[in-house]
Amino acid sequence: MRLIIRLIMALSLCETTCLSWAQQTPTAVGALQASNILNPNISVVGWLQAETGRRHTAPGEEPPAAAQIKEMELAFQSVVDPYARGDVFVAIGGDGKVDLEEGYLTWFELPGQLALKMGKFRANLGRFNRIHTPETPFADRPLVHQRLIGEEGLSGTGASLSWHVPNPWLFLNLDSEVTTAPRKEDSAAFDKATRKDLLYVERLSAYRDLTEATNVTLGGSMAYGPAGQAFEPVSSSSETLHTRLYGVDCTFRWKDPRRAIYRSFLWQTEVLWNRRDVSTTNRVASMGLFSHVEWQFARRWRVGGRYDLTGVPKESESRDRGGLMYLTFTPSEFSLISLQGRHAKLADGARETLGFVKVTFNLGPHGAHPF
Repeated sequence: MRLIIRLIMALSLCETTCLSWAQQTPTAVGALQASNILNPNISVVGWLQAETGRRHTAPGEEPPAAAQIKEMELAFQSVVDPYARGDVFVAIGGDGKVDLEEGYLTWFELPGQLALKMGKFRANLGRFNRIHTPETPFADRPLVHQRLIGEEGLSGTGASLSWHVPNPWLFLNLDSEVTTAPRKEDSAAFDKATRKDLLYVERLSAYRDLTEATNVTLGGSMAYGPAGQAFEPVSSSSETLHTRLYGVDCTFRWKDPRRAIYRSFLWQTEVLWNRRDVSTTNRVASMGLFSHVEWQFARRWRVGGRYDLTGVPKESESRDRGGLMYLTFTPSEFSLISLQGRHAKLADGARETLGFVKVTFNLGPHGAHPF
């Protein structure tokens, strides 16, 4: 009998405690939310990669390790006020090197349907350059980007003005950017000669829904910047050389929102032309392209391929050609495991045959990248 009475008293005390906790919980949750309302969203994107095969390296250059942490990217993103947003991306390499990849403030509600971005950011040259490598489907950058832009992509500190062109037919956007020019070790096409040298980028892009399930994006870009200096021995003076980089891109997407929610198709092609001064009277021309297709054939599975071509148009023997294939398994939208193989015939006659295992994961509310 005493045992039953004690059990009833214990249950009564538990009920009173739970009721008190339930009544206080909304207040506690509200206080917690209020304390975090001004804090930015913090996320981490991890990129792990293993490599095997035969890689062509320059004399004195060490090939990458068989398995390594390629990068850990920290993102801090938040609205500043009803009219502006801040984004900061910090990359930590596997060697411990820390680099500010991007950090900028964007004002969206300027007069005349204008938007202004200021800080350090990736140049809006084509579509692929703006995407960080961990978020791309590939284990490396396309050959044309490595040869003409650089393995880390084209970026700088400055300002970008974006205008949504009003029209009833399609989404049309014009972007104008002025940033600091990259140095030769950061970009293959450009070479900062003086501290005052600037990089100018223009892009016109158009987006349109073709049907309920398909859409297409078209774009044209141009970048103009320094390409080093030429010394004139007669006048004992120097003159800044320049590079003009032109690009066109097309992206086609298909995904049926009614019947094929686990089926999708993507085709993306980008072509770049480079006109670079090598002296005050001489200029060299080169071009390159990559074309990428991807087919999602199941809820968590995708297969894709990429074709690479770069070199001087009239000198076929100096071209780089290659291809990459991949099979990707995505347990969820927060991680992926990708098996990839790449073969390339380089301009100097060397051949590369490489296999990769790329693993990426996301912690936190990482914001969306350009669509």
